[in-house]
Amino acid sequence: MPPPAKPRQTDRDFVASLDRGLRILSAFERDEPELTLSEVAGKTGLTPATARRFLLTLKSLGYVGMNGRRFVLRPKVLDLAYSYLDSMNVDEALQPYLRELVQRTGDSSSVTVLEGTEIVYIANASVRRVVRLGAGVGSRFPAYPTAMGRVLLAYLPKEKLDAFFASQKFEMITEFTETNPDKIRKHLDKIRADGYGVVQDELEVGLVSLAVPLKDHSGHVFAAMNCSSVARRTDGKEMLRTRLDLLREYSTQVSSALMRFPALAHSVASEHVDGAQRAAERLRRLNQRRGLLRY
Repeated sequence: MPPPAKPRQTDRDFVASLDRGLRILSAFERDEPELTLSEVAGKTGLTPATARRFLLTLKSLGYVGMNGRRFVLRPKVLDLAYSYLDSMNVDEALQPYLRELVQRTGDSSSVTVLEGTEIVYIANASVRRVVRLGAGVGSRFPAYPTAMGRVLLAYLPKEKLDAFFASQKFEMITEFTETNPDKIRKHLDKIRADGYGVVQDELEVGLVSLAVPLKDHSGHVFAAMNCSSVARRTDGKEMLRTRLDLLREYSTQVSSALMRFPALAHSVASEHVDGAQRAAERLRRLNQRRGLLRY
């Protein structure tokens, strides 16, 4: 994997050393939980000497450990995620509604936001079913082959949607993945007209998802919520017939709940553009992944 391009920052307030430290923490992923110094340097675009200093600093702070010559994240990293979940009241604002919806449908349910070309899960309630892809808080997937991703894309301003299509490389994840940009745009047009999106088999064969937008008091779409299940239980048409009204009911409740927690609403509405190269690398690994996980 070629090193990521260095961020082009002209802001005098931008702290490059903090950026490098966060890039190092982000280099460790599911498929690469332990990395050598040279691997960290290669993934972050840092020199080995610079990567070594940052790794040893993170080790001293308790965020990184060592297994022989390989570096590995330590549980203290979870403090960073917990600070977000705790300060944003995610468990109080979102989880009760998702858990109740799961109990009523037997499906899984999640809330995601759009970050760059990917969706990021900020809340999830799941049933235990064996599928290839895991989806929990913090999980990322490309937006274009997912129901929630398409819902979020459908409500982007035109200039941002055009920028997405200009930067996204559409790859086959399954034999059913739609990769034609013109056809994807037509899907987005239909979602805007209907107010929902359904995707089956495009991210993973056997997975079906129905998604609706979450809107703030002004009607701005800042997140998406879904019901997802497996094809042996239902299909797109059946899910639409039996879940749409219920999903819309709960999405309205979730939107109202988020308004009671303005910090969370402000957080998920904040703009951030993730690196296209890093997103493309995650897509490559997604295509290679074959392990069985629960969602």
